[in-house]
Amino acid sequence: MKFIGASVVASVFLLSTIAEAGRTCVVGHSGNNNEVAPIMKAFKDCNNGGTVVFPAGQTYNVKSALELQGLKNIVVKFDSIINFPRFNPKIQKGKGYMYFNGDNIHFSGRGTINGNGQGWFDAQNNQGPTMVRVNARNSYFAGFTVKQAPNGHFSIVGSQNTILENLSLRTVSTNPSRPAKNTDAFGISSSSNIIIRDSTIVNGDDCLAVHGGVTNATISGITCTGGHGFSVGSLGKDGITESLSGVSFLNNKCINCTSGLRIKAWPGGKGNVNDIRFENTSLQNVESPIDISTHYCDKERASQCARDDATSLSFTNIKIKNVSGTGSTNKDYPLININCAAKNPCKNIVLSDIHLTPSNSKTKKNVCLNLVNSGAIPYCKL
Repeated sequence: MKFIGASVVASVFLLSTIAEAGRTCVVGHSGNNNEVAPIMKAFKDCNNGGTVVFPAGQTYNVKSALELQGLKNIVVKFDSIINFPRFNPKIQKGKGYMYFNGDNIHFSGRGTINGNGQGWFDAQNNQGPTMVRVNARNSYFAGFTVKQAPNGHFSIVGSQNTILENLSLRTVSTNPSRPAKNTDAFGISSSSNIIIRDSTIVNGDDCLAVHGGVTNATISGITCTGGHGFSVGSLGKDGITESLSGVSFLNNKCINCTSGLRIKAWPGGKGNVNDIRFENTSLQNVESPIDISTHYCDKERASQCARDDATSLSFTNIKIKNVSGTGSTNKDYPLININCAAKNPCKNIVLSDIHLTPSNSKTKKNVCLNLVNSGAIPYCKL
């Protein structure tokens, strides 16, 4: 995998130097409990060489999405609180509550972006906007908190050479009967040279999901509690063609998660998943610690999935090394499940230094189906 850290850091350093020499725009208040206008004005006035300042101790309430497009060479010092509406179905989907588009964006600080997701959870509406959508090049996002997301926390799409680090993502429903669904922490698609590192997550869906069109991404130093694990996919839904390559998950931890390390594709999909590494991972009380499958499906497409079950994306060159921890007490999931398509068997899969202990004596045996040279993997015999 191509090393990208030095080039990205160099770009961020250059950006900071340029911006410090430019103008400064402190975000003001409109006085009408909707601060969209002053926020947008600050970004417009300081675009291309300036610094936008959200001062510590300030709170900005907004009633609509912030579409920050065409940004270039801009630094944002974010130490305030931004509150989005408690529940407004008119803002569903779209580009996201905060949409960053541009080149050389440096957004960092100790501030908080609050999605007020409880209203969405109570309404059982999981079609709310993603909190932060990033469509950027040569950019940097760090240090702040994103909480109570009505949907995903971060979506990175169409981005290149971008770092996200030292972030805190936390979304938990206060009503057990109205869980925080679809609250993925990070989703990456159609992007290259992405680093996500040294962050904490408490959420109700994937800790991180890598989708089609991604090349060269590194995810490291992430601690996730209560999520659905570190995922590649799902891919190939409705028979479409998707591919990705060069993705590394390093030095991560999942606690009380439903899944741990996962690669998932739909039956009938086309394309390939190549060069994936999961290394140095701690999985504590995880229902399905290692799961590689081309049989991902839902109830609505059950008959289609059954018809196309023998074909799917090709999985090649997958390395899983130094994984330790425990399964959950749920006996229905094996510690290791590798279950590929009969006509597209998995190739060059390497597992080493796997130290996982079941928490239930009746946990199912490991599964290795349609895997080339499965006999060379000792864990397939357990």
